[in-house]
Amino acid sequence: MGAGHDGAANELRRRLESRGHDVSVVDYVDLIPFRLGGLARRFYLFQLRAVPWSYEASYNAISRCGRLLWAPIVRGMSLLTRRGLQRALRATRPDAVVSVYPFASLVLGHMRKRRWLRVPVATFMTDFAVHPLWVHPGVDLHLTVSPWSAVSAVERGGRKARASGPLVGDRFRQSPVTRAAARRKLGIEDDERAVLVVAGSWGIGDVAETVTDIAGAGDGYHPITVCGRDDRLKDSLAALGLGTVLGWTDEMPALMAAADTLVENAGGLTAMEAFAAGVPVVTYQPIAGHGRDNAQRMHASGVTRWAQGSAQLGEALALATTSGPARETQIAAAKALFAGDPADDVEELAAATRADALLVPYQLPKWRRRTVAVAASLMLLYGGLTLGAETVAAIGIGVAKAPKQAPHAVYVGVRLTAAELRAPQVERALRRLGATAIVDARAAAGAPEVLETLAAEGVGIANGGMGHHRTLPWNRAKDDVEKAGRMISRRVDAPIHEFAPGRGVNAFDQFFSSRRHQKVVLADETIRPGETAKPLEGRKIYLVDGRDRTARQVARTLVGLRVRITRAGLHVRPLGALR
Repeated sequence: MGAGHDGAANELRRRLESRGHDVSVVDYVDLIPFRLGGLARRFYLFQLRAVPWSYEASYNAISRCGRLLWAPIVRGMSLLTRRGLQRALRATRPDAVVSVYPFASLVLGHMRKRRWLRVPVATFMTDFAVHPLWVHPGVDLHLTVSPWSAVSAVERGGRKARASGPLVGDRFRQSPVTRAAARRKLGIEDDERAVLVVAGSWGIGDVAETVTDIAGAGDGYHPITVCGRDDRLKDSLAALGLGTVLGWTDEMPALMAAADTLVENAGGLTAMEAFAAGVPVVTYQPIAGHGRDNAQRMHASGVTRWAQGSAQLGEALALATTSGPARETQIAAAKALFAGDPADDVEELAAATRADALLVPYQLPKWRRRTVAVAASLMLLYGGLTLGAETVAAIGIGVAKAPKQAPHAVYVGVRLTAAELRAPQVERALRRLGATAIVDARAAAGAPEVLETLAAEGVGIANGGMGHHRTLPWNRAKDDVEKAGRMISRRVDAPIHEFAPGRGVNAFDQFFSSRRHQKVVLADETIRPGETAKPLEGRKIYLVDGRDRTARQVARTLVGLRVRITRAGLHVRPLGALR
């Protein structure tokens, strides 16, 4: 489990034990066989650090595809961990079970629905946003941190939901130290505005850039940055000399007493602790997946401010650190979440337990269990490879990124067919824009002389794959990266250094790209000719996809894009400038 799940479990245990109940805490991840639980933790961490796009993709895929992906996940996790859960249940003989981890909730809900488990199950949802993996119709009660979350849980198929509020310790409501003493210990002057910066126990996200932006937002801001267990991050931030830098600490109540506002990027337990402490929260550069989802939902509910860009960060910090109606309204909205006590709901659920058998004594034959476990493990491994995170972690590569030293640059590639390459108006617009031409092997073969001319004139050429796909991911990646890369390279008489396929990317693409020394390029935004234009931002990668459009439409889009970039005070750089 993550820090937020652990924190919620421990606080619920503390409350129930203070009322005389016996409570046992079981880590669901340890129940996954073949030590895959530890691998899953590392897999998740590497996704967030090295390839956040892969976590974003999987999070959104399950959210959008609903039951199509939800049902296989429920069955797979149930087959992997049901026996471990049964052992834990028989050892503890509970009157009720409370899950604070999504996959555990799914398996327990599945067991309740199949009537394999005869004691009630509650899920405490630690996130503000409600992802489908948090909800199962077999769970008796979904406990949420906000009214919006409770409504959303029912809409997603939950049988019953109740907004009892976050699980936060009393020490955050009543700090053990005074504001003056806490600030004095940290060396913060009375006229300084203290900004507490957190990024979880792992220090995930672009923390250094966040601290730099806070320091640059105006005079008088003093960042207090908590780096968790990431010593490398702590050392790098200390070298910047911006504010106070701390490692792992259990003095968060004192830090919140000293702070005027909190800046976070995930919407997790620390944000809930700030709500209880009366510290206004600003979300900035949220992490992929649940971080972005939480940021949107919390901002819409008025309990946080989501700053999207350094300019909005300055405005949000000013409002959060200045006494007035805006600050007080946000604090009041956050404190209003604590409408009840989840421990009350758990007691009520346990009181209704029937005094009969805990579990239905049914088990699969041993050989079938082993076969299913091996098959499920192979499926999980294959799934990890197709997301790409495991290979990225192993061989140290990632997708191309924009340099931090170029905040006003945008990186533009244009995906073109052979017909569009041959169109003079497209060729002129491409040169004037200064973008990279992305071509597949089919387009390169259809307009070789144009491609040679563009390359000779300094226009960047990127590999767009073969132009047709094979079924197996390994063969598809080999063809798109190696075979297409060689063909296009021969056409332009120069090596190809960027790979920008017109499809999703997985670990096999990462592997072959590493062998061919091609950077994998993924768009922050894909621009389709004829569609509504969105505001442009610096340090973003934009890919214009001209396939199945006319040459006139593509040329017009490139001319319009050039004008928009100039008006936004930005400048174009080719994909080759990515690092």
